[in-house]
Formats: sequence, C-alpha cells, structure tokens
Amino acid sequence: MRHGSKPTIRDVAEAAGVSLTTVSYVLSGRPGGNTRISRPTQDRVHAAAHELGYVPNRAARGMRRGRTDVVAVAITDLDDSGDRGLAAAAARILPLHGYQPVILVGESWRQFMLSGGADGVILGSVPAERTAADVETMTELVDRGVAQLVVSETVPPDGVDVLAPGTSATPDALAEGAVARLLSRLRG
Repeated sequence: MRHGSKPTIRDVAEAAGVSLTTVSYVLSGRPGGNTRISRPTQDRVHAAAHELGYVPNRAARGMRRGRTDVVAVAITDLDDSGDRGLAAAAARILPLHGYQPVILVGESWRQFMLSGGADGVILGSVPAERTAADVETMTELVDRGVAQLVVSETVPPDGVDVLAPGTSATPDALAEGAVARLLSRLRG
C-alpha cells in the first residue's frame, strides 16, 4: 500500500494471503461460488481489512449491482419546518431499510440524480410550484425508472408519486408518509 493512500481490496488480499476473489466474496457476504471459504480464511480477511482500515467503495459496489442504496432528499430551505422534518424523517427511517439518505439543499438535486447518484428521490414541498427544469428532470428520471415522490399540491409528471401537504395531520406524519411511499416504490 502506498503511503497516504486508501487501502484497496488488493491490499487486503495481500495482507491476508488470499486471492482478490476470496476477499470480494468474504467482504460482500456472498458465498464463495462453488468453493467453500473456511472460517479461518474468512477471519484472516476480516482481520486484514480491519487492520488496514479498508472501507468498501460504495460507488464501485453500486456500479456492479446496478443500484446505489442511496435515496436523495431534495429540499430548498432548511429553515422551512416541512423540509427540515422531511430531512430528519429520511435520516431516521431510510437506514432501517438499507438505504443511505443524502440531503441535497438547493438546485443541485437535478445534476446529482441525472448522474445516477441515488436510486430514488423525495422532493420537498418548497417551492410549491416546480420549475420547468425540475419537471424536465423528473420526466427524464421517470424514463430511466428512478423512483420519485414529490410533496406538492400540484400534479407532477406521469410516473412521479405525489403526496399533498394537507394529507397528514402533522408535518412529522407527512414526512414519514413520504419516506414510506418512496420505499414502497423502490421495492417494486
């Protein structure tokens, strides 16, 4: 391993004295194909990874699997209680279902989503009216099969779920409902 660089799967394999394939199988939790990987070998791989401080590259894993396990929450204003509640609900609920929340403030959500940054997106309630660029991005994401939910009083493009702000008794219930609906959409 080069000084100052992050440890790689190759470094873990060298330290454990095993192949790259073995490290991949052990660290991903997958069975070793037709070859059974012994418990001592698994322990050696885990020990080497821990000793080196190896952290899997989420982007590389996402490319292999065709999904990121990330959900974006696009909000406009952290000072808005509804957007803040949506971000808090997502941060609390999504990890329980295997998704990493990413909170995006402002206009950056479009580029993030179009670059494949997340499997789904929840668009907060501010602004009440979406811009033409927002609608164009939502339509493109529908074409790509990306799960989307918008908190809005207006009707979004076909293929985008909508949750009207007035449908829940409290802002917390609305935020939790938005996260639950997007999770349902992600599951199929």
